[in-house]
Amino acid sequence: MDIQIILMQMIQLFLVIALGYFLFKIKLLDVDLNKKLTTLLLSVTTPAMIVSSVLSTTVTQGLNDILFVFAVGFAIYLIMPLLGFFIVKIMRVPLPQQGLYIFMTVFSNIGFMGFPVMKAIFGNEAVFFTAIFNMIFNLFVFTAGIVIMNYGTGQSVKLDPKNLLSPGVIASLVALLIYFTGVHFPDVISSTVTMVGDITTPMAMLLIGSTLANIPLKEVFGELRIYPYTIIKQIIVPMIAYPILNLFIKDPLILGITLIMISMPVANSAVLFATEYEGDVSLAAKTVFMTTLLSVVTIPLIVALFLV
Repeated sequence: MDIQIILMQMIQLFLVIALGYFLFKIKLLDVDLNKKLTTLLLSVTTPAMIVSSVLSTTVTQGLNDILFVFAVGFAIYLIMPLLGFFIVKIMRVPLPQQGLYIFMTVFSNIGFMGFPVMKAIFGNEAVFFTAIFNMIFNLFVFTAGIVIMNYGTGQSVKLDPKNLLSPGVIASLVALLIYFTGVHFPDVISSTVTMVGDITTPMAMLLIGSTLANIPLKEVFGELRIYPYTIIKQIIVPMIAYPILNLFIKDPLILGITLIMISMPVANSAVLFATEYEGDVSLAAKTVFMTTLLSVVTIPLIVALFLV
């Protein structure tokens, strides 16, 4: 376990965010291009990343462990919306923003930041379990996430087959099928899917930086509600969760991955979905920025308290 590697990974993400900020300022990126990039991320590169996480997996886990991780993941994503609802009421978040705050509480940054951070903390064996959590993340974010994002906005949302068969859900199901059937693809196919999936992280960070360029930095650091929210989400919740998780999860690796997953900053999906569904994109971008910045301290803190 190398805390320095974790810190370096987070600094790299911020450097790419800064690049996106700069590119918007010199007009290489703009609002219209941001919308197209959002669609590209949700429809093409993120699904490719989901599938590639299975294609690139070399660690074979027992079926019981896999099913247990699925059960843990589903339980967390069923409980977290209730926790998010409780948090927004305690913090007295305005109704139009409550859906976004609940969304940000439920969906932490697994896909973009989770894989490198988990690998840095636990090693290669953690990658596959993280991929399972990422699959569950995508099954929920493209279904329940749409409903949560629109909570309190007054907009009616109907979950029809088109929503259930979104690119993210389809990719998650394909990834499961590939793993359990053991289907092998030619290297040229696997490499191509992985190459497209690898675009996701830098493009998402560029998009966040570009979105932030629309907001004066004074506003980013002046959103006072973000500070107590980050402390609750990334310190208090993991501290409360650890003894509870420890009662049910005996495998140290699965316990550690689950705890760090809960401790992650807000997912970039908050910005993407706020853009897609006309939410408060500015608040989403500022919260992603600040929670990721503060995670440079909070994640090593959680590791030091419970996993060293």
